[in-house]
Amino acid sequence: MSANKKMRRVLRTAVLVLTAAALAACTNQGNSTERTQGDTETVPSYSLYVPALTTPVNLDGRITQEVLQRSGVQWETVEIGNGGDLAQQINLKLVGGNFPDAIVLPSDSVLWSRLIDENRLLPLDDYFENESEYPNLAKIDKRIIDNWRASDGSIYFVPSNYEPYVDEPSAWQGNAQGLWVNDTILEEIGISRDDLRTLEGFEQYLQAAKGQQDSQGRPIIPLSLGGENFAGLEVVMSMFGVRSSGNGWNEQEDGTVVADYQMPEFKEAFRWLNRMHLEGLLDPETSFHKKDLFVEKVNNLRFGAMLFAGWDNPNLSLMQSNDIPISTPIKTLEEQGFPDNWFSPTYLPVNEGAQLAQYANFNPFGSNGTGLRADISNPDALMKAIDWMQTEEAFILMEYGTEEMGAFTWEDGVVVVNDEVFRGPDFWGGGSGGMASVTQHGFWWWKHLASVGNTHIKTLEPPWPANNAMLYKAEEINREQGTFDLIPATSRIRPTIGGAVEKYSPVQNDIRLQYYARLLLAENEQMFDNAYNQFLNEMKVRGHDEETIAEFNEQYKAYSETPAGQITVDIKRSLPRNVYEDEPAVIGE
Repeated sequence: MSANKKMRRVLRTAVLVLTAAALAACTNQGNSTERTQGDTETVPSYSLYVPALTTPVNLDGRITQEVLQRSGVQWETVEIGNGGDLAQQINLKLVGGNFPDAIVLPSDSVLWSRLIDENRLLPLDDYFENESEYPNLAKIDKRIIDNWRASDGSIYFVPSNYEPYVDEPSAWQGNAQGLWVNDTILEEIGISRDDLRTLEGFEQYLQAAKGQQDSQGRPIIPLSLGGENFAGLEVVMSMFGVRSSGNGWNEQEDGTVVADYQMPEFKEAFRWLNRMHLEGLLDPETSFHKKDLFVEKVNNLRFGAMLFAGWDNPNLSLMQSNDIPISTPIKTLEEQGFPDNWFSPTYLPVNEGAQLAQYANFNPFGSNGTGLRADISNPDALMKAIDWMQTEEAFILMEYGTEEMGAFTWEDGVVVVNDEVFRGPDFWGGGSGGMASVTQHGFWWWKHLASVGNTHIKTLEPPWPANNAMLYKAEEINREQGTFDLIPATSRIRPTIGGAVEKYSPVQNDIRLQYYARLLLAENEQMFDNAYNQFLNEMKVRGHDEETIAEFNEQYKAYSETPAGQITVDIKRSLPRNVYEDEPAVIGE
């Protein structure tokens, strides 16, 4: 499993356990202190809170100690999350009167607005403009800074893991969504991939797959929508020209936005799904099953095709069951032959008259942001440390450790990765998917606090394992077919705290899941129409959608007139990774 995948999973999920020791430590006052080292040096010391992260860090860890030494600050306490609701965790922190010196929040968190409105955070504008004292913060692309700018015009968060050159991003952004097809079934049926690019051709494939059997004699389930909560619905909607990812807002020609479910094509897409169900082509359990059941079906090769996120495809399990080393590059498999039932991404079918809608996003703005408490003591020292953490030196330390740890060496200005060590027990091969190593040594953990993306760090990268290469290929397809682009402005807006969107979104999400199942499983056209009309009525009455749509349109109009709302990116080139070769290659140049 690649480090990229591990990172994505941890960033997407707010899990883990808050240790009693960390909790006790952080009940102390949040004011920064000073710690004396030896007889002469006094090092500023701070408290840190990362509520969305549930992997603890050992402050005495080998890499952590190196990070602290080079950054010039100490962390008196570091508190992580408890796996619960972020708003509730922060409410307890505010009520308890022990707000930390620094806090790290996900880039899409609505809690920024509350902390800013309550004057809990220090404005950081000057640090991004003082090139002589904070050169690395000052050189961050102004479009990234504008994206993080609050409604009052100030900057309160330092972004982490952002693109150092917005117009020359990495060719890999982690978007593997789309259509994945069983190559063996496709070959046995005799249908080409080009035939799948129309809805009619795709349905012919599904009908033919319906007559196939798996190795245990069970009938193949032609189509799945992925894991729980209709995980692949955004891909289906794209086929009908509806943007349903994120919050599902679709911009119209007049500049207003409408909710996805109010578009006629949304109903048409669900009518197609219902027909696929009635014809026995779609797994009915896709409307209610949990992810573990879906993954079990995937690894038992029950499906002929999947419209889904791509990450839970069965290729890794296929390699293991066929005694193929999971590190085997795709080029080697191409030469020796793929195992039976290998899944490959392919172009989406398009409904006649529709244009594929975007669902794969390029986000150059960073995954987290770090804010400082408004009355923090000695903010300059902490910002100096954060400025250093934007450097290549800091990224390499937080990714690979020190050179003597053996995960990398420097050779002629290139980072040469020792993959055997990097995937070994001291790094990603540690217990619980590498998290034990993170806890013990502290590698990778500190990039949540501050870091730059590694796009332009010259690295001799080993060839990607075949399974990861297929994920990369899926993103390439998304780029080529037009379903990949800059994260839209509608997805960058944070709801007004206490407003209608924030208040009613949870209710609307519950209504969606309830009626999605009814629409998919309707027994006839009349039942389908009744369910859809009830769905619209529920969104109006219980979901107060007239209020939420009006509020969001007002907010979207105002946002569109700000520098953040007018950000554009003209990608001049994408820096590739070493995906399709079987020998190490230099990337990042």
